[in-house]
Amino acid sequence: MTENVYSLVFDRQEALKSYPQTGKYDLVLGILASIPPKAGWEGCVVYEGVSPLEESRTVCIGIRGDNADKVQESLVEAFEQKGVPVLQVYEGGPDVRELVAKVEDETWVTAK
Repeated sequence: MTENVYSLVFDRQEALKSYPQTGKYDLVLGILASIPPKAGWEGCVVYEGVSPLEESRTVCIGIRGDNADKVQESLVEAFEQKGVPVLQVYEGGPDVRELVAKVEDETWVTAK
């Protein structure tokens, strides 16, 4: 059985305008904190990977696990509600460069 993998790319420069002095890791954690995990998301992992777009200006966030597509949809909505443009969404995603969080017991648990 293949694992579900989805991803999104957001504009790092635009994010800095709305959230100056906030690193990409903390920005993603802050956005995840605004999304209560649902029961079907158990074990889902959110991570950073290499961006397929201009890497100096963008960040790629991957999502792996059951219902990764639903997590992706919720992340896109949350990014946009926070004023951070999502430039592209993908079915599939990059290799893991840095783990951000995982859903355990219906809670986001940070990787650090």
